[in-house]
Amino acid sequence: MKIILTESQYKNLILENLGRETINKLKSLQEFFDNVSSESKKQIGLDLGFLATWGVTIAGFVRPISEFMKGEFPELTSTEIILLSTGVILTYFTTNKDKLRKVLDLIKEKNLIFEFDIVLEKADKLKNVFFAFIDSLAIPISKISNMLAYTFIIPIIPELYEMAQGNESMDVSEMVGRVLGFVGITYGGNLTKRLLNEIVRRFKS
Repeated sequence: MKIILTESQYKNLILENLGRETINKLKSLQEFFDNVSSESKKQIGLDLGFLATWGVTIAGFVRPISEFMKGEFPELTSTEIILLSTGVILTYFTTNKDKLRKVLDLIKEKNLIFEFDIVLEKADKLKNVFFAFIDSLAIPISKISNMLAYTFIIPIIPELYEMAQGNESMDVSEMVGRVLGFVGITYGGNLTKRLLNEIVRRFKS
């Protein structure tokens, strides 16, 4: 039996599929953070639970760095990757010098200073590219720490791009609402909505 979809139904189907993929990505980010937090506590005695509220955002930034480590340094063990990932988290997302010093001491003890320097260089490049992209949207986010609160957007940019291509009239408000519902009000609902809508608008132009 042949099923014929109207243009409106087709667009809704695309949006539904993209929305599902986006939420699945956000869920996997939370799982990544939970795993790093659990392993960090178990293996190096450092509890990252105080950052749990920001788990999705932190993972949006750190998971690409973790994947980079696996490719750049295939000899690293999972424990060492967790240690270096924890170092990145504490460098960019906290001001707790005692916890960072503890991790840096462990990194030195395991002779991973060279790897950590490379990892921090990669993290800085990712941060700068993301900040430049957000800056180009001309939405006022005054502080660097505030910009870091939106790094959960990094992994879902492909979905936002796909949504924008060839669907000029597609209403993205439903998907934006789903994202906001998942990440919660911690991320500033109105500003997040503006950012997501502006990104889609940029990709359409």
